[in-house]
Amino acid sequence: MIDGNEIRSIVHTWTIDEAKYLKIGIKATTNLKTLLLKNGILAEISYRTKELHSIIKKIDKHRKDGKKCEYYTLKDRLGLRIICIFESELQTIDAIIKNAFKVNSIEYKKKNLKFNELGYQSNHYDVFLNEDDAITFEDTTDSSNYIFEIQVRTLNQHAWSDAAHQLSYKQDTVLPDEMQHKLYRLLTLYELADQEIENIHKYLHEQHSSNPAFDIVQKLEKYFYRYAQIDYDRDITKYYTNKLSAIFESTEIEDINNNIESFIQSNESKILSIFAENRCRFHEVVNITQPEIFIIWYALEKFEYSLINKWNDHFDHQELTLITNIWGPEID
Repeated sequence: MIDGNEIRSIVHTWTIDEAKYLKIGIKATTNLKTLLLKNGILAEISYRTKELHSIIKKIDKHRKDGKKCEYYTLKDRLGLRIICIFESELQTIDAIIKNAFKVNSIEYKKKNLKFNELGYQSNHYDVFLNEDDAITFEDTTDSSNYIFEIQVRTLNQHAWSDAAHQLSYKQDTVLPDEMQHKLYRLLTLYELADQEIENIHKYLHEQHSSNPAFDIVQKLEKYFYRYAQIDYDRDITKYYTNKLSAIFESTEIEDINNNIESFIQSNESKILSIFAENRCRFHEVVNITQPEIFIIWYALEKFEYSLINKWNDHFDHQELTLITNIWGPEID
């Protein structure tokens, strides 16, 4: 049981700590978003600090359950959540978190389930900021006190978790076996959905497309996320890749496919500058908000004649003029 003096002490401490945790939340979320995009992962990332009444209730609940619990032993005063689309991305995110933070402990909820069990699935990481990030907070003198939690799950795992939380865990009455069975049968469907989405995702990447330009765009996704740090419109990409396929000869498309990654890497500084300089006016230069922009830039360097000679058959001339002005010299 928490007495009044302890509650007042927690209120005073949390008034100070919450402001620090909010700063840490912003820093950690920004870092994670950048790192995930660099690895070609477009995930939903959010953070929240725990409500004061939730802190009090959690301490009280643990003590009533016979567990030792103090304010400073709570590891989720700050919580970050990463929701990804594909199961295969969990492994990459795991490596990113281990490299970007000082990890105190990890719990892989799914691995802890027995073969005949169904239940909550998510990866939980209790972490601290690494030293380079921690020193940016001059008032956070003892970063060891500022542990926080990162939860990682797929979109399907998140959907089931939220539904189950509302339907079961927050209810005052225990669900009867029949209702529990329905709930866990639903989890099975979510697990199957994750696996089938992953299978389709893998299949599409392994297949040789009838339009090689689409294969190139798939290759460019991770670079686009890294530099643009936004998502793109798939319908526009479909339109542009169809038209670009008509502009280039098959040998030119093969050349682009084989060499465009090295082209991007060798021009990384220039590309970074272009996105940085134009980020505030993406609405004016919409072409650079699509991954096929790399194909056009490559063609300007390698196949300028084919590009300029056939561009007007499929696109507006002013479009290419704008793209070229951003990349390099103007078109005569």
